[in-house]
Amino acid sequence: MDKQNLPEPFMDFENLQEGLTAETVAPFKQHISDLLHARDLIFEQKRDALAAAAVGSMPYPPISAEARELIESGALCLLAEGATPYHPRYVAPDYAKILREGSPFLELQPAQNLFDATTSLLTAYKYFPAGGLPVFIGRLDELLEPYIDSVSPETARQVLKSFWLLVDRLNPSGFVHADLGPAASKTGTLLLDVDRELGTITNVTLRYDPQHTPQEFALKAVSNALAVTKPYFLNHPAMAADWGKDYVIASCYNALPLKGGIYTLVRLNLKKAAEMAGNDPERFLDEILPQISKRWTEVIASRARYIIEDVRWFEDNFWIEEGLLDKSKFSAYAGVFGLAEGVNHFFQNKAGYGHDPAANRLAERITTRIHEVLEDNPVIYCEGTGGKACYHAQVGITSDLETTPATRIPSGEEPELYEHILTEAPTHKWINGGISTILEFDQTAAQNPAAVLDIIQGAFKAGIRNLSIGSANSEFVRVTGYLIRRADLEAHKAEKALRHSSAALGSGVMENHPNHLHRITRKV
Repeated sequence: MDKQNLPEPFMDFENLQEGLTAETVAPFKQHISDLLHARDLIFEQKRDALAAAAVGSMPYPPISAEARELIESGALCLLAEGATPYHPRYVAPDYAKILREGSPFLELQPAQNLFDATTSLLTAYKYFPAGGLPVFIGRLDELLEPYIDSVSPETARQVLKSFWLLVDRLNPSGFVHADLGPAASKTGTLLLDVDRELGTITNVTLRYDPQHTPQEFALKAVSNALAVTKPYFLNHPAMAADWGKDYVIASCYNALPLKGGIYTLVRLNLKKAAEMAGNDPERFLDEILPQISKRWTEVIASRARYIIEDVRWFEDNFWIEEGLLDKSKFSAYAGVFGLAEGVNHFFQNKAGYGHDPAANRLAERITTRIHEVLEDNPVIYCEGTGGKACYHAQVGITSDLETTPATRIPSGEEPELYEHILTEAPTHKWINGGISTILEFDQTAAQNPAAVLDIIQGAFKAGIRNLSIGSANSEFVRVTGYLIRRADLEAHKAEKALRHSSAALGSGVMENHPNHLHRITRKV
């Protein structure tokens, strides 16, 4: 059983709206018992799963019968957020304000040196106000560069090494995420060094700008990526054009404004949606997607409204009172996944997405059409993205079957390198909330990082927003969007308890998608 989610009976709207009955309470009690007796969960993981079970037993915010039907059919998915979300899914606090001014609530003084700065950040992470884990830990080079010369170079390296080790040990999840770049700095260079040395699973993105990121710094990041599958390479010019320069990347690869947040992520299963159109792709584009979008945004609005009006999350909240978060910068994600299967539904017994030019053109039309229908359906409280839900390509979860994450070509079926890039790039155009393409290289790439950097630059010119670069012989595996270690996969199979909560999720994805470990590797 997936210990992150409730059993299927607790996704039944009618039972939940009417309250638990004798018939429905039995599987709930069994689920709780399973969690209490689980040998492969440590205390904190049991506590979090029990809390999720409690939230999952609550009735859903009111929505229409048509919206409920789409959720029950699996066409819309709530991503294990629980029936009644009591906090935003993601937030991006202004940590720089804490370092400059301190925090009355956290009893922190303004940072005077690198020791103060790293201590203040670790304290803030402890009280991160969404999801139990700090999915955004800051644009760390910008945050810490003002303090890097307050100590000797040797001390600075040791402090950053200790800081990075504590980030991982105190927040053991591949969803914890730091940003670097686009400029090079002493701090950024040191963080790349200690990240490679320590080999943690904390996620990292380099906001890369070919015009402003120095070649030497970019090549160091490429070498790291080939060794430890991070940092991501993000197309900073493209993202800045959509968001302005004051944006961040959190969790897997999620974009949001600094000081902002994301209430919820409701995703559309494009495979199931396509099946609703029969064999007619034009009906899918012209009729089905507009119909679904009305219910999709309705569900998003119901969850945002619950957080704001019912739970009143923004009231009596020191993150708001101290100006570390700003309600006007919040939004919600409308995520998609299963594009490959959605397209291939209309190309039965043909090559399909990634191999057939007609299928590739349909993929681009679908992603463009979704952008259009989301623009036509405003969502309350999404001021951070102009009153509309933010378009996102979701990476998949443990329970997904027969679907490919986001808009990617299925693992193991990728065409030649440049065709792969040119196929997925058009689907990135409108999805500014988060999307990525995964490229893995064979071991010879480590001898030629400049060639890999050329590929990254070419991909950005083609329209790719975000690239995950890795090596087939790395100990680290990019599972949809986050990192796990191969050794942790084996330990989870042996039912051993693990510190990293994301290891169980990654193992489930691998079980449902066995080709995920066998992506095509590239020579350079």
